[in-house]
Amino acid sequence: MFGAVIIGFGVISFTHFLYVRAGCNEYSSRPNISWKAWALNLALWPMQYFKLSKSYKPMKLEEMKKIATKIAKYDDFEDHQFERPFDWTIKKIEEIGYSPLGYAAAKDFFIRRLAVKLRVNKELKDPIMSSALDTPVRKPIFVTGLPRTGTTFLHRLLAMDPEARAPLSYELLDPVQRYRDDVEKDTKVRAAYLTKALDVMNMIVPHFKAIHEVGAYLPEECLMSYGSDIPMFFATFHVLMSEESEYYNWEHVTAYKNYYRVLQLMQYQAMRNGTEKEGKRWVLKCPAHLLALDDLVKAFPDARIVWTHRDPKTAIPSFCSFLRACQDMYEAASYIQLDKIGRNLMYCTDIFLKRGHDFFMKSSQKANPHTSVHYGDLIKDPVGTVKAIYAQLGYEFTNEYEKILVDYIEKDRIHREEIKKKTGGKKMHNYSAEMFGLTGEEIDQKFGWYCETYLMEKK
Repeated sequence: MFGAVIIGFGVISFTHFLYVRAGCNEYSSRPNISWKAWALNLALWPMQYFKLSKSYKPMKLEEMKKIATKIAKYDDFEDHQFERPFDWTIKKIEEIGYSPLGYAAAKDFFIRRLAVKLRVNKELKDPIMSSALDTPVRKPIFVTGLPRTGTTFLHRLLAMDPEARAPLSYELLDPVQRYRDDVEKDTKVRAAYLTKALDVMNMIVPHFKAIHEVGAYLPEECLMSYGSDIPMFFATFHVLMSEESEYYNWEHVTAYKNYYRVLQLMQYQAMRNGTEKEGKRWVLKCPAHLLALDDLVKAFPDARIVWTHRDPKTAIPSFCSFLRACQDMYEAASYIQLDKIGRNLMYCTDIFLKRGHDFFMKSSQKANPHTSVHYGDLIKDPVGTVKAIYAQLGYEFTNEYEKILVDYIEKDRIHREEIKKKTGGKKMHNYSAEMFGLTGEEIDQKFGWYCETYLMEKK
């Protein structure tokens, strides 16, 4: 009996290999994952194929909502706007087919985001915490721009101002305190899950750290929070940013309003625990904001917007490389089509840039002050760039803040020099347009209008 199962498994695996291999071309690439991840996917494949574990039962939104309800011990989602994005994304993942590790991680992501949505709603109904809704989010700065244009670096610089605050990864992923009156214990407990998840991610794709640094105690993107309404994260980036995606047509106002509530909750927690000075402004960041700035300012009416710019001939291939790494993590059971990633991101970039441009052209500087930052300026003169932003947005640039920036930039320079010595000057993150079926001429032709509008004076 056991021998027959092994033979059957071998036949199925070999047939699947031939089927997948038949559709390959010059842009087909095996996923770049560690040998440990390959071994685990191979070991877990029978469990996934025969659905021998709860982790591998087909994903259905209604069933996952029930599981989330049990986890949160609360059942009022308060709105249903999240259902269309979640349902479409879940069905698309089922259609694509993820690897055993990827499927289990994606399912866990959906359930946890739904549970967090419920836990936030429950927390804000508690008489002890409900006053959080009376604390406004005043004049937050939102950093946005295409991925790979310096948004992370700028975000972290802006977050160093003693008068500002950026949400940390563990806070965004799990914003409800477990221990309200024991900050140290609460922080450790909430950060522990994310730290373990990141350890697993780094085990699967060790090279991801060279592309995007993520840490439980580092400032992170808003999507970690509003992923409870728009399910965007590493597990879904390559699904949502495709030509056939419905993502571009979803309504984001509700997601931003719910995110506003999360920030109110975090402000109130800090006030109760005395961990942050009152009145600090939020410094927030996410490239995806570029798609929905009109919706963002409906929820954050006095938001300040900073848009980072970089030559698309560099930004798009780098973005492709990032997306390929995300796909490595989750679709590790088959070949990845690099040219498809290139096509998808040309389409995605076109929509993002046009939406951002439309907002900047029509938005009032009085209502929502906004400014642009060139990647070259940011890298060449970080302190001067931040000073210019503050002057344009009406913030005070203090001597204390300047010293903090200067000290950080020098330490960062030394750290980068040490990495260069260890690697012999070898680049840790390699990519090109041609790897993804694109050419510089093609990118220039499609986005010439953008370069003329935002980059021409820098050429």
